[in-house]
Amino acid sequence: MAVAVCILSAGCKPSTQAPAPLPPPVTVATPIRKEVVEWDEYTGRTEAVESVDVRPRVSGYIDQISFKDGQLVKPGDVLFVVDPRPYQDVLDQDKANLQSADAQRQLKEANFARAQKLFQNNVTAKEEYDTSVAQRNQAAAEFAQARATVNSAALNVEFTEVKSPIQGRISRQLVTRGNLVQADSTVLTKVVSVDPIYAYFNVDQRTVQKYYNQIQGGQLQDPRVSTMPVYLQLEGETGFPHEGVIDFVDNTYNASTGTLQIRGRFKNDNASLYPDAFVRVRIAGTPKHDAILITDRAVGTDQGQKFVLLVDDNSVVQVRPVELGPVVDGLRVVRNGLGPDDHVIVDGLVNARPGSKVTAQPGDMNQSLAGQSEPVVTVSADSQTQQNGQGDSAGSGNASAGHK
Repeated sequence: MAVAVCILSAGCKPSTQAPAPLPPPVTVATPIRKEVVEWDEYTGRTEAVESVDVRPRVSGYIDQISFKDGQLVKPGDVLFVVDPRPYQDVLDQDKANLQSADAQRQLKEANFARAQKLFQNNVTAKEEYDTSVAQRNQAAAEFAQARATVNSAALNVEFTEVKSPIQGRISRQLVTRGNLVQADSTVLTKVVSVDPIYAYFNVDQRTVQKYYNQIQGGQLQDPRVSTMPVYLQLEGETGFPHEGVIDFVDNTYNASTGTLQIRGRFKNDNASLYPDAFVRVRIAGTPKHDAILITDRAVGTDQGQKFVLLVDDNSVVQVRPVELGPVVDGLRVVRNGLGPDDHVIVDGLVNARPGSKVTAQPGDMNQSLAGQSEPVVTVSADSQTQQNGQGDSAGSGNASAGHK
């Protein structure tokens, strides 16, 4: 009886149920509002301002090499010496011929003077006088010809010393001592200028039109008539520490690529920039303006459409399509779709489902900033650009071959 009562009393207890699970946690942060310049980045290639393939002007055997591979040279420095003896002998022979022509010229001049007096006194006939005139003129022409031959031979002797035509850094010797070289044909070495240096890059037609519209509106400077800054980054460098100016914009598009070639000129006093190197260059794509910035971690893609996930006041996940711009200071510019007070999911995206509830935890978008300094670049039509060699951001580092 007691056991039955216990069993019955136990069955009368209310059943216990497991509590409902909490919504999954996510980290949200509000976008950063900051004054920025949107940069357009391109792949470029450096090129020496001056570049010379050194060739001899006379043929012969290399007798002397007067430089060390890779050294700096100045205009007029002797690089190679072609054996000058054959050319010196020709010069000596031509000088002797010049002396003979000069003697004949003086003799004909004296004969003409005598013939002229006799003709004036009616002693000789007109025919003899004309003959003296012709002989004098012929002697003068032969003397001029002999003098030109001497000058040409002297040039050849001078050309046996192959000199640097420009200031710059020389390559290695491509022809060693004792080899035969041909005039205007054999390449002996190469000299390229060091400072300054060019960087060429190509801009697509749509971006050129964007620049033109902003220049017409007074938002950007015209690089053809005023100084427009450009910045350069080498492989492995952080940011864009090399500052230059645009000094050339081509006058036609490339028919094959539909791009316009632009050239930047950069100081290279420390010789850190070498010709024919692939580099990243960037120029201001917009004037300074207020922008909304978020981290790329918060951006998703759905069939090419970019979107972010937001958490509303009811802790419900919402999808928001956005239009993105370039990366500035490590954060992505959002041109349309977000406001400064929206709560964007930056961590825990795998736990968020549109229309479902989540547990929002506060985060800080500033943790993704690559640089905390205030913008120091002013890009406008009526102000001079000043910067610290980095622009107003530390660089994105993930740009593609086209512009961003």
